[in-house]
Amino acid sequence: MKSLWLSWLFTVLFCAAAMAQNNPAPFVNQPLVPATVAPGHQAFTLTVNGTGFVPHSTVHWNGSARTTRVVSSSQLKATISASDVATKETASVTVVNPTPVGGVSNVVFFPVRDPAPSVALFPTVMLNAQVALAGDFNNDGKQDVAVGVTNGDGSGDIDVYLGKGDGTFSRPVVTASVTGVTELLAGDFNNDGALDLAVGDGQGNVAIFTNLGGGHMLQTQVFDAEQALAAADFNGDGNLDLLVGSYDPKSRQQFVSICLGNGDGTFSAPQAVSGSGNYGPPAVGDFNGDGTLDFAIAWFDQYGAFLYVMLGNGDGTFRYGSGNDSLPYPGTAAAAADLNGDGILDIVTNGLTMLRGNGDGTFTVDGGVSLPSGNANVSVGDFNGDGKLDVATAGNNNLYLLLGNGDGTFQSPLQFGLSGSSVLSVGDFNNDGRLDIVGSDLFLSVSASLTPNSLDFGQENVGQKSPPQIATLTNVGTLDLLIKKIGINGGDPNDFTQTNNCPTNLTANQSCQIQVVFAPTQSGSRSATLFVNHSGQGNPTIVALSGTGVDLTVTLTPSDMKFAVQLIGTTSQPQTATLTNNGSQAVSITSISTASPFNQNNNCPSTLQPNNSCQIQVTFTPTVGGKALGTVDVYDNAQGSPQTVSLSGIGTVVKLTPSSVNFGNQKVGTKSPPFPIKLINEGSASLSISRVTISGADPGDFLETNNCKSLPPGGNCNITVRFGPTAKGKRSATLDVYDDGGGSPQKASLTGIGT
Repeated sequence: MKSLWLSWLFTVLFCAAAMAQNNPAPFVNQPLVPATVAPGHQAFTLTVNGTGFVPHSTVHWNGSARTTRVVSSSQLKATISASDVATKETASVTVVNPTPVGGVSNVVFFPVRDPAPSVALFPTVMLNAQVALAGDFNNDGKQDVAVGVTNGDGSGDIDVYLGKGDGTFSRPVVTASVTGVTELLAGDFNNDGALDLAVGDGQGNVAIFTNLGGGHMLQTQVFDAEQALAAADFNGDGNLDLLVGSYDPKSRQQFVSICLGNGDGTFSAPQAVSGSGNYGPPAVGDFNGDGTLDFAIAWFDQYGAFLYVMLGNGDGTFRYGSGNDSLPYPGTAAAAADLNGDGILDIVTNGLTMLRGNGDGTFTVDGGVSLPSGNANVSVGDFNGDGKLDVATAGNNNLYLLLGNGDGTFQSPLQFGLSGSSVLSVGDFNNDGRLDIVGSDLFLSVSASLTPNSLDFGQENVGQKSPPQIATLTNVGTLDLLIKKIGINGGDPNDFTQTNNCPTNLTANQSCQIQVVFAPTQSGSRSATLFVNHSGQGNPTIVALSGTGVDLTVTLTPSDMKFAVQLIGTTSQPQTATLTNNGSQAVSITSISTASPFNQNNNCPSTLQPNNSCQIQVTFTPTVGGKALGTVDVYDNAQGSPQTVSLSGIGTVVKLTPSSVNFGNQKVGTKSPPFPIKLINEGSASLSISRVTISGADPGDFLETNNCKSLPPGGNCNITVRFGPTAKGKRSATLDVYDDGGGSPQKASLTGIGT
């Protein structure tokens, strides 16, 4: 009984209010609850939240009324039948308020589709537009596109492409000529049931164009303003008003103004309501729950990134509500929706910063994702059919789509290339239950996702192969994806090759990988396209490939260095290698290295110019006895990197001192006095000496005796040598010591002259 009494009281109060004034134009917030259902779903209750609902407000599904219960001025519940959601489609949900005035709300889309883990967007139509706006301009239930085109002489046209409902359009209707087009905003400004346009020309004017039917537009008013920002009934009189951007040349200040609608397609002169910086489209909604529409603007300057909330007074005037002066990511546009499912409107900027609504007109920064903000707007919708709101924006010639997690956080952005305009608009242009996006191109939502949308291999030497880069093909649809062909075409297809692990049938939610390698056949910029032919729409799916072929050639000489036997702990004389740039382009040297027991130092710059050389000096410092091998490695961006010099040397623990003896003149048949040669063990282990011999040219002219068998670490022994020439003239030989100390046999040269 209590609930019936409250419902009766609510109706009485609303009726009393309706007798006193016009009904307002309703405004619908996202999300609808539920936000989507799968085809074949049973009948359900749809909850619609917003502002300006009155007794007898009615929810319309694709333009037809549904049984509606008015819960409050901010909530309606409508009965949606099973036949409404029997097949895949995207329904247009609006709220209609009864007369006097009242009228139709903004459209919120309801996808009837199966959920998917991700989204793939495929550009199908290039509209040659500076700005594009989706809407049903001829009231046939199919989404059309109004575009602004600036001609070569600086003049502009507004063209309306009438949708056929299959993702294609009829020839554009040239509806009006203007001085230029930078913004388009749609709304029923004269309450005749057809969408009209507010057009910013980029030259300080906003013009109003009335829809005469079939998308034909007639200019009815022009007023002094920089931008058309938002359309809603801010004073509750049932007529749409405009928020516009204005500029005062005297103070050099930008600010937001309101133009109150007269209901006949004309508006009052702009009245300033808020100062701001570099603004874009604002977020609109009832942020403090008082039943009147508010708005929030985002901008940034050299002092930081900001969000200012202006609370509506219900009469078209506003007061300052709250501000956030330190957004983590700068933005110039904002949108309002309940992104975390708590029943309170949140705000997201194109920065992208997420601000959680507190329900009292204030907001708390709650994270976000760093994106280039540019001049893009923010579009909100359920793009993958999982019942959670997602966000689309653009910047730096890219469209960014962030899938929502339902708690105010987002997944990593999906990125798609844009050919021009960064102003986006949402609609289902082929009525397949999946939301599409239009900007300078029309992006249809398709089943095959191939990411990333481009692969840049940078510089690679002619004739050399780059490391592979990977493109991932994902079936984001609900049916098997038949893969017919994967290949490479375009400008330079022979410079790129691909291998893949993709099956013939890629099942729903399955992914496969395509590896692409760049091997330029000549110098200069090279490009091609990786394509996948498959079943379904968006065929073929492509990835742009690019790289630059360069002729980088260097030589490193000599190819090897051999060092003489070297006593451990001592350093050899240096040997020099020369690195020469023989190519026509500068070579970048990343590093030059070697490893112990070899060392290097060099005079090579980080960039070696053509026909220039540099030197690398290498030394050998053995730490143990025996043979040592190594390399000098030069890492650069030239062919054959790393360039290499092979190194070898022998370390020994055995020291002979002196290492040469000259006996001078000695009479034939006589023997010289003995000369001692000391053998020292410089190692840390015992040295075993197997034998001592004399070899060479005249071994019979020299005699040796020794007491050397085994030496402890640091130990020594003597080898006594005498010269007994057997003939006149120069005589020579070599003392050889065989041991296990490395570099065996150690040698000492012996010379003398027989007289």
